[in-house]
Amino acid sequence: MHIAICDDNIADRKQLERLLGRESDKRKSTTGVFYVDSFGDSDVLGKNPMPYDLFFIDMVKGETDGLTFAHDLRNAGVTAPIILCSSLIDYRAKTAAIPELTDEFMHLAKPIITKELSEALDKAILLQQNRIPTIELRSDKETLYVKEDDIVYAVYEDLAVNVFLNDGTKVRVLSTMEGFYGSVSMFSHMLLLSEKSMINIAYLEKYSPFHVTLKDGTVVKSSPFSLSVIKNAFQMYQKEL
Repeated sequence: MHIAICDDNIADRKQLERLLGRESDKRKSTTGVFYVDSFGDSDVLGKNPMPYDLFFIDMVKGETDGLTFAHDLRNAGVTAPIILCSSLIDYRAKTAAIPELTDEFMHLAKPIITKELSEALDKAILLQQNRIPTIELRSDKETLYVKEDDIVYAVYEDLAVNVFLNDGTKVRVLSTMEGFYGSVSMFSHMLLLSEKSMINIAYLEKYSPFHVTLKDGTVVKSSPFSLSVIKNAFQMYQKEL
């Protein structure tokens, strides 16, 4: 598990690093070791938060406090568990005042007690195991993080892969179709039709040797060589329902 600590109190950061190091030693034969990176500046962590599986946050000295930064991470597509560590700011009370955030974050009080940290880690590991993974869609203008079934289909045109989402958004990814499919092929609903087209099997309505029709009526070109693959993928998907 890769853990990020974001705390503008250096003494508290060092203490949490030590506590996590001890927890890592205790858990290396069960849930695995922890790899910990520490940040005193939320702007630095905010530039690349996606590699982390768990966050410990307490920011009290700048304009962006810990709760605001945690909310920013969620808006950026972070789905990993976030633990707010209360010191000068009572994050538990602040989130309780915002109904939609009540169950969004976990909480610890400072100074952090070993038993409470261990219990929080147990819960975070369970949440991480059940977390729905996201797909990074990086265009020349922005980076989006979407779930598997947010993607409806993709086609290669104008030297890029145009990815169409279920909310009507089109994202232009600078890649070949082979390269893009390689980045999403671990998701079972993603189905490569040809060197220029890919669909999400969950949106398939019907298929023929030369094209497929999606549930919204969109027609996507296919290949006769993909017919058996489409049939097998569709049968596997129906078993999920």
